[in-house]
Amino acid sequence: MSLAKHIFKVGAWTGVSRVLGFVRDLLIASTIGAGRLSDIFLTAFRLPNMVRDLLGEGALSLAFVPMFSEHKNRKVIGPYFASNVFSWLMLLLLCITIVATIFMPVIIWAIAPGFASDPGKMELTITASRILFVYVILVCGSGFMASILNAFSEFAIAAMMPALLNVFIIGALILAMHLGVDENTLYLLSAAVIFSGIVQFFILWRRLRARKFGLRLIRPRVTPHVKTMMRRIGIGFVGSGFYQLNILVGSLIASFQTGAVTWLYFADRMVQLPFAIIGLAAGTVLLTTISDALCAKNFDKIYHQQNQTLRSTMMLTMPCVAGLIALAFPIIHLIFERGAWTPESTIMVAIAMSIQALALPAMTTSQVFSRTLFAAQDMKTPIRINVITIIIDIIIMLALVKWIGFLVVPIVTVFGGWLRNTWYRIECRRRGLYKTLPGTNRALFAFGALAAVMGGGLWLANAAGLITGIFTLGIAIAAGGAVYLPVAWIANKKIK
Repeated sequence: MSLAKHIFKVGAWTGVSRVLGFVRDLLIASTIGAGRLSDIFLTAFRLPNMVRDLLGEGALSLAFVPMFSEHKNRKVIGPYFASNVFSWLMLLLLCITIVATIFMPVIIWAIAPGFASDPGKMELTITASRILFVYVILVCGSGFMASILNAFSEFAIAAMMPALLNVFIIGALILAMHLGVDENTLYLLSAAVIFSGIVQFFILWRRLRARKFGLRLIRPRVTPHVKTMMRRIGIGFVGSGFYQLNILVGSLIASFQTGAVTWLYFADRMVQLPFAIIGLAAGTVLLTTISDALCAKNFDKIYHQQNQTLRSTMMLTMPCVAGLIALAFPIIHLIFERGAWTPESTIMVAIAMSIQALALPAMTTSQVFSRTLFAAQDMKTPIRINVITIIIDIIIMLALVKWIGFLVVPIVTVFGGWLRNTWYRIECRRRGLYKTLPGTNRALFAFGALAAVMGGGLWLANAAGLITGIFTLGIAIAAGGAVYLPVAWIANKKIK
């Protein structure tokens, strides 16, 4: 029940953040559309997010939480270990920010060379990227403090923070609508991102002080624990770097077609909504709970947590897959097609979204298996899997882009996601870190069959012309959920 409660809290706050994110995206779509300004902002904003994924929520968090779980209840060693790592992180981030600011023209040319064909687009992207890169220090520092709070099972406050970013950007977009949309809108949005980072950092810092946890900046020292963690972070950094390289190749491919960067962004946002609420929420909690169970060598608890999480998350994920595919066009058309958004953008985003939705089950279940390996303080195995599968992904993208265009990106996302997930599962089973309990596979098959029936019903409703507006779209989704969820819940209880 504690596991379910924590996952629900994280998922609920993630849901709030993603709803605000949709409001933000609606305003972006209606205010600046899918074109020059949106391509510039989204490309510039991707850079600090990449560094955050690499450090704040990537390699650092995955290496830090399992190690910190061993020391968190030791009054002197725990705070000193955290403060030492925090000080190293701040020093590294400062160096990265300075270097990136200097070499930003080279970085932008490398990730979006197609922008050079549009006069002034490259220069504006460089300027916006330099401003937004300051956010790296704030968001990665916040991510580190959130990891400490997660280790103490305080998941909710950390899950709230992304909502603040969306609130600030929404405010900036509303102000831009009143002032008039032009190139200055980019600077307004950049300022909103920076201020949101300051607020997030301050809130998390205050929460740690309220817990009387002595996190502070100290003179960084090389200790045995830091050496071990740095080695693991280095391994994780390689894997995260290859993942970001995969994203960059996708952006490079999309940059040669006006609007494609934005199409892929919105398609990914739609698929990431259920994944974040369900998959990432489960992964965030499991990293801590499985780390604690491994410290206690309680493998029965680990197996129970894994199987219960698989059943619960897939029960919620499968109808999302069916709904995103069956209602792809009406969802994008009714939510985004207004203002500067064009019918062409609706079609392209709907196609990309319906393809990428097929990766959702793999993305969700990967959280269970990958977090188990990380909790076991094994960075090498999941990173090796990531590197190999991403290299395969990039080769396929470059080979097929000539014939498929930007749609090669979601197609490869599906292929790579399932390959990675299968490999994770095999490695966990081989090492005795995962065991399929009776009934789990039957339950997952039942959820898939029920979701397929629900998706067929939604597709027929749309084909019959019953979905004509936001209200009828909402009714169709609610009706599908009202039929699916009770039946799936009963099936989950009955299948032992």
